[in-house]
Amino acid sequence: MTIKQHSLAPWQHKHQYMNTHRSGERNTRYVLYLTVVTMFAEIIAGTFYGSMALLADGWHMGTHAAAFMIALFAY
Repeated sequence: MTIKQHSLAPWQHKHQYMNTHRSGERNTRYVLYLTVVTMFAEIIAGTFYGSMALLADGWHMGTHAAAFMIALFAY
C-alpha cells in the first residue's frame, strides 16, 4: 500500500500587515466620527421634516457606529 504525501506549499502565502496598527485604528476613528455625525444629522433632519426614512436610517447608522466601536476595542 502506497501513501501519497501532498505538499501544502501551493496553498500557503504570506500575510502582509500594515507597519503599525495605529494607522488602522486612526482611520477607524475617523470613520466612526463621520458615521456618528451622519447619524445625528439624519435623526435631526428626520424629526424636523417628519421623514420616517431619515429617522430609520439614522437609527440604523447607530448599529454601524456600534460595530466601529467594537472594531476599535479589538485594536
